[in-house]
Amino acid sequence: MDGETEKCHIRKITYFKGRKPSYHEYLLVEIVHPNSVQASFAITERAPDKTDDSATKQAVSPSIYGRVAAKDTVQIFGGPGISKVSSCNKLAELTFEPNKLPLLNLAVLLTVVSKHAQNYDIWDYQCYWYADTIYQSVKTLFEPANEHIEPALSKHRGKYLLRFPARKDSVREIIREYEAAMEDDGKEKIRRTDARLAEEKKVGFLDSTARLRVHVYAVDRAARPGNREKRERKEGEGMG
Repeated sequence: MDGETEKCHIRKITYFKGRKPSYHEYLLVEIVHPNSVQASFAITERAPDKTDDSATKQAVSPSIYGRVAAKDTVQIFGGPGISKVSSCNKLAELTFEPNKLPLLNLAVLLTVVSKHAQNYDIWDYQCYWYADTIYQSVKTLFEPANEHIEPALSKHRGKYLLRFPARKDSVREIIREYEAAMEDDGKEKIRRTDARLAEEKKVGFLDSTARLRVHVYAVDRAARPGNREKRERKEGEGMG
């Protein structure tokens, strides 16, 4: 992502469920740029890759297949006028304070979810699992300011005709994989900074702010949810 994109953050994530025949589930993401009045919107969803010749159609629904390659997509829209939303039921919504959920972090999480289960499976890893796992992982990782749930519909989230419940253990696994991905990303940023510093030193030029930026990143990483508790627990064990 470029520098401008990294400034974007998420304002809302809304959980939708379609109607007959597939009851398809997906998430609508509202993206805000600090220098823009107009928000952008993105829909992220999972479907079977219909180009996979091994797909075996099921009688349950034309949108559900057997175990085939998954097709996870993110479609960007310039405004809220999305016809798809008008024909679906809103199940739940998360609202975030400014900069609480950066767009970059959500992108990493979506990548982690897709890599975690690369096949579309009617029993485990369908659109219901994808939407519900992302929703629950975001809620756990980024502490939304508010969650609105439609009481009459919430019990149907993550299910198809009251079957195929989402795998709740996946949320814990996804969070661990996300934290590992962010840590690896931080190490890569530090490695690139050190390489740039070494090159600048060779030519007699040194960016005096480079080391500070690395330090700020390290402090920010240490302050992420969960890291402080881990550090305090270790310190307590050492004192014991």
